[in-house]
Amino acid sequence: MIDAATAAAALIQARLDYTVLETFPGGTYPADLAEGYAVLDSIAAQFGVAVGGWKVALTNQAAMQRMNTDAPAVGPLFQPYIMTSPQLLNLPAEAGLGLECEFAFRMGGHLPTRNEAYTAEEVLAAAASLHPAIEVVDSRLADRAKHGAPAVIADHCGNAAFIHGEGMTDWRRLDLAGHKVALSVNGEHKVTGVGSEVLGDPRQSLVWMANFLRVRGKGLKAGDWVTTGSTMGICPAPPGSTATADFGALGQVEVSFTA
Repeated sequence: MIDAATAAAALIQARLDYTVLETFPGGTYPADLAEGYAVLDSIAAQFGVAVGGWKVALTNQAAMQRMNTDAPAVGPLFQPYIMTSPQLLNLPAEAGLGLECEFAFRMGGHLPTRNEAYTAEEVLAAAASLHPAIEVVDSRLADRAKHGAPAVIADHCGNAAFIHGEGMTDWRRLDLAGHKVALSVNGEHKVTGVGSEVLGDPRQSLVWMANFLRVRGKGLKAGDWVTTGSTMGICPAPPGSTATADFGALGQVEVSFTA
């Protein structure tokens, strides 16, 4: 069985030192999702910074198949890495930085642990605002992708930073499933995504997240951020570049990387 606490300490240090490990700490990768989440829970317990929200990953069939899993993944967003747009980041290229354009919610109400599943109506009523967002993803493990979802989950669920734009409170009128997002890097259009890539609709991802946390004894609380998953896969983020995600009526979000 994996030593979750030891692995977590090494992964935290790799994040703080901006280093990439050649293999999983201790040499043994998580054998299953339970071991992956055990490491991630230990990271949250040891890191010493507040959790300001949550991310959902692997929110379409193609992403799940690549990671040999049949369900999305969840990871914490740590408060120091939650930032407003525009943002300048100094992160190492060796980490394989990537960009994910995502719909993010800011919670206005509590959804605590309980036995009964939350309905979509309850979850959406607790969401105060919707925001355009870019999640910057990276890896502290050189070969984690070869080891599937458990390794990705254990490695901070891939999160490096979360950048959000100004939101809107009247988001319920929007067709999020059909809502397109255009990503440009250094002014050049790279890819267009769509909300249906996120469990069919970003709202569905939010509901799924609320019930995942409910079952795991965590819950959502007012003020939490929830970023619902990539609308377009992962786009590389070259050093020295500036990325802009255009969410149309929802606004834009921008992040730049030092050379």
